[in-house]
Parts: sequence; structure tokens; C-alpha cells
Amino acid sequence: MSQEKYTFKKRFATWFGLAALVFGGFCGGAMASGAYATSYFARYGGGHMLVFVLIFMAVMAVCCTLGINLIRAYKVTDYNGFYLALYGLQKPDSNPLLKRIVALFFDCFTILSGIAACAGAMALFGSLGQSMAGIPVKAGSLAAAFAFAVLSVYGGAFLRKFNTIMTLALTASLLAILVAVCLLRGDVLAGLLGNFQVGVDWSGVPLATGYTMVVSYCFNVGSWGATLSSYSERIRDQKDAVGSGILIAVFVGALFFVTSCIVLPFLPEELNSTPILNICQNHLGSTLTVTYWVVIFIAVITTGPTFAFSIAARFMKLWKNDAVSQKLKIFAIAFTFMVVCYFVSLMGLMKIVQIILTSTGAIAAFSIFIPLLVSVFRVAKLNRAEGK
Repeated sequence: MSQEKYTFKKRFATWFGLAALVFGGFCGGAMASGAYATSYFARYGGGHMLVFVLIFMAVMAVCCTLGINLIRAYKVTDYNGFYLALYGLQKPDSNPLLKRIVALFFDCFTILSGIAACAGAMALFGSLGQSMAGIPVKAGSLAAAFAFAVLSVYGGAFLRKFNTIMTLALTASLLAILVAVCLLRGDVLAGLLGNFQVGVDWSGVPLATGYTMVVSYCFNVGSWGATLSSYSERIRDQKDAVGSGILIAVFVGALFFVTSCIVLPFLPEELNSTPILNICQNHLGSTLTVTYWVVIFIAVITTGPTFAFSIAARFMKLWKNDAVSQKLKIFAIAFTFMVVCYFVSLMGLMKIVQIILTSTGAIAAFSIFIPLLVSVFRVAKLNRAEGK
């Protein structure tokens, strides 16, 4: 494709595909249930909610822009290659001991982050299966594990298209619920947005602790560069990196804002792990409850395969047996990963969100975010050397 033919329409399609992928990955069980809203964003009222969302969007835009630009500059295709490039160890003659240490550390970190996301999705999938069809929670969660592994076999191109379609469906469904909430309690929502007084005592946890938790959680987004390394082959230049990073932040920030606005007028009564389900069942009637079930199932299905394929893309390179097909390798690795996620899902959704994600965010602040900032100078030097 020549530079002249690379129109803004084609460029934006690249940005939208990655933004939809991340949107689909974030809109998993914890997000669509409202657990993020009650764990982080809306628990201190509408004024602080707006600040929290803006902090998140700023951190996400920076991390994704720098991460995608690093992917482009060093042409990495999996998360191991991303982290080696992040630490300047991508060359064949780099210190082998340091490469092993970095690879092992981020293998553990990436697996832990993926487990948190997928386990939360499974926990909610099992709960919904029980409430809708009387399926035992454990059986529903195991079915989700199998479905995630199967969908991961279809690879990055399929998941980009799948998440793009799901983005549109999820947006329409959540907006329908938000409209219903506004019609029911729009005056309450309007009074809370921008109000920094009402709500600071809802959770019983000091406001400073809330800010600390939100900031720690935000740094989890640093790892999205590693995840996107398996899906960013269409990125051509730094404009694509910046455009994609900003659009990703807008998409996901809007998702946090909408789900928080749905929950906010019903706090502190609905300060739990599934507030949106409770709101639909208790206040919005059967039609929107069914709509919510559709949203949540779509959200769950988009989360697992995205993380499973990223894990499989990394470890498939270590599976040297050519007698086994690539798809079978992906399925075997993805399903093994999902079985581990299943056992973690037994912790419960709220504990997964508040404990594991806050911890991984604190780790990422030092191990990913700071090196990403430093990588700006290395990438600029590489660009100059290549005459870009």
C-alpha cells in the first residue's frame, strides 16, 4: 500500500480496530457488572468520579501510545518481545541472563493480569447462567473456559472484527440502560455529577485511599502495549500510534463513565459487585433486565479470547513439535490457561477486582510505566537512525 493511498479513512479503520479490541477486552464481567464503578470510580460520588475517569484516560492514552509506538519501532509480535524491547534487550547479543530474568518476570505478570480479567469474566458468566437457566455456577464457568479457548483459535484478525462488532452492540445496550436510568433518576444523577461533597462517606473508606487505589489500578493499562503486540501489524507510523492510543483512551474512558453513571444514582444502596444487574431487576423491569443479560454475556465472551490468544501467541513459540498444528497448539495453551482462571474465579468477582488488579497496577507502575517513559528517547533515536 503506497503512502498516497493510505487515506485517513484507512488510517482511522486501523485505530478503530485496536480501540474496539481494547474496549472489548475491558468490557468484561467486572466492567459490565458495574464492579469497577463500585470498586473504584463512583464510590465517592459524582465529582470525584469525573476526576477518576479523567486520570484513567490520561494514563491510558500515554501508555497505549508509547506502547504501540514501541511495537512499531521494534516490530515485536508477542508480549515477550515487547518487554525485551522495553528494557533494550531485543538484540540477539543482549545479555542472556537479563533476557531470561525479564522474560520470566513478565511471563508471571502477564499471566497474573490475564487470570484476573478472565477469572472475573468466568465468575460472572457462571452466576448469570445460574440466574437465567439454573445451571450450576461451576458448570457455567467451565463452559466459559472451553468457549474462550475455542474462540482464541481464530486468531488476531478474527478477534479484531469480533470485538468491533461487539463494541457497537455493547454501546447500544449500555446506552439503552443509561437512558432508562436517566428517565427514572436523571435529577439525582444531575445533582451528583460534579458534586464533591455528597458521597465521600458512602464506602466508609478514606478518600485518600480511594485515590491511591484508582491510581494503582490505572497503571494496569501499561501492560496493554504487550497485549496489543499480537494485534498491531497494521500500524504504519507514529501517527497511527498516537491516534490509536487516544482513541483507545476515549473508548474505554467512555465505558467507565457510562457504567458509573448507571450506578451512581443508586448509591450507596447498590455498593456491591453486581449493581447493574440489581438495578435492572429492581428498578428497570424485565425488558432491560434481558437487555442487560445480553450485554453481560457479550462482555464476557469478548474478554477471554483476547487474553487467551495473547498468552498462546507467546508460549506457542516454545512448542517446537511440528507434528501438532498451530490451531491445536493455541487451543491447548489457551484451555490450560482458562482452567487456571477457573479456579481463581472461585474467589469471587469483587475480591478479584479490588485485590489482584490493584496489586498488579502497583507492580506495573515501576516495571512498565517508567520504562515506557524512558523508551521515548530510545524510539526517537531509532527513528532518526532509520531516517523516519
